[in-house]
Amino acid sequence: MARTPLNEMTRDELIAEVEFLRAALERTGVRTREAQKRPDETNENPASASEAVAAEIIERIEAWVGSHAQAVSWYETQPLPSFDNISAAELVRQGRGAAVKAYIKRIAEGGYS
Repeated sequence: MARTPLNEMTRDELIAEVEFLRAALERTGVRTREAQKRPDETNENPASASEAVAAEIIERIEAWVGSHAQAVSWYETQPLPSFDNISAAELVRQGRGAAVKAYIKRIAEGGYS
């Protein structure tokens, strides 16, 4: 199903999209850019390591999809054919973030998904 471009959404549709993305962020543990800048949090535990991988993946694809919000949505919901249609978020939760990063690199170099 094709998504409606943000600039064509009604106010209510935009609010629903923001709420969806906010919930997706909470489910994945991905912090907003502002939260990532806080010096009081470190990457010393596994959850923080997954968070760092997620942030790196989202940053890498942001230019492809057009915005940070769309990158987060892609990360959370897009089924990846090379991984039995599992999303990048689920793969990172499974500890397979390096495989997702390699996949994105391969696509960036002109490979197939």
